[in-house]
Amino acid sequence: MKAIQRLTGVLQQKLGKEIPLQEVGYETMSFTHEEIDEELVPPYMIAFVEAPILCHSANYTDIEGNYYTLMLVETGDETPYEVWLVNDKLMTNFLEGIEL
Repeated sequence: MKAIQRLTGVLQQKLGKEIPLQEVGYETMSFTHEEIDEELVPPYMIAFVEAPILCHSANYTDIEGNYYTLMLVETGDETPYEVWLVNDKLMTNFLEGIEL
């Protein structure tokens, strides 16, 4: 549920419109260390996490067809590691200008 709240909150600021919850997809996945793409999650972020590593994912497609995905990766810390994708492309600066 945190992934949905985070995705909708950030997109509301980025897109300047309300994101209907019924249009947001959600799933939880589990991975081994070897299954996680190092381009998305640096190995040091999950080095001390025992498998399975949980990832909560929320996604939304806007009216123009842009597909936004947030993955919250459990790292053992209180705050999960965030991965933002737009149209399946990693967005390392996606949160610039967002009030956290």
